[in-house]
Amino acid sequence: MVARQLRSIVCILLLVATGPAVALAETPVDLELVIVADVSISMDRDEKRLQQEGFVSAFRHSDILEAIRTGPHGRIAVTYIEWGGDGQQRVVVPWMMISGPTSALHFASRLERNRPARMVRGTSISSALIKAATLIERSGFAGTRRIINLSGDGVNNKGPELPDVRAEILAGGITINGMPIIYKGLLDGVIDNPESQPPASVLIGYYEEQVIGGPDAFVEPVKSRDDYAGAIRRKLKREIEAPALAGLSGRGAQALLQSR
Repeated sequence: MVARQLRSIVCILLLVATGPAVALAETPVDLELVIVADVSISMDRDEKRLQQEGFVSAFRHSDILEAIRTGPHGRIAVTYIEWGGDGQQRVVVPWMMISGPTSALHFASRLERNRPARMVRGTSISSALIKAATLIERSGFAGTRRIINLSGDGVNNKGPELPDVRAEILAGGITINGMPIIYKGLLDGVIDNPESQPPASVLIGYYEEQVIGGPDAFVEPVKSRDDYAGAIRRKLKREIEAPALAGLSGRGAQALLQSR
């Protein structure tokens, strides 16, 4: 187990150290975004459906299309993966460039056809982050920003040590944002007494202190089943809009960049 963890961390060191310049014929984009959706055994069928539908509807929403349009390049690159325990990740939609309604609808349609998986072997945030970072380094795109958007309803309990993996990813200039799912008990399925459940703030704090990091990193919790779509759309909009460029037109954003 220790040897396998060390090998995984070494792979991240090598990938992040080389940086995005190693890819050939990279296409410039405003953002390289890996959506990392939790489908571990603690997520029931309805939750996984709501999660996927939230991302599908987001890429059909005018707010997201407008956020993409206002970037200097007017395009982003996105891939969507599912994750569970150690070594349990699946690419659902490979890298796609989204530059307008047609490509955004194509991404949403491809995702909509997916049947969310049921992955076991615990909850391995660290393994999911390694997979996401590997995808970024091999994306074929050159993003002005690179972000991992990770959802989850629990803490890391399998795979490589999370602090080591997180540190190497952040050192490579990749931002990690989190979407903790907090409307249910953190220990659902583990204990029977609801009064013994830790408060929702525990998972939010865990994500803030041990998961997210990098420039402008943030947490957007899902507070109820009805909040899935709204939380996902808010999170994506905030990630796509560079903080200094939010609210500017594509031409205005480009002028701001050139003035620096």
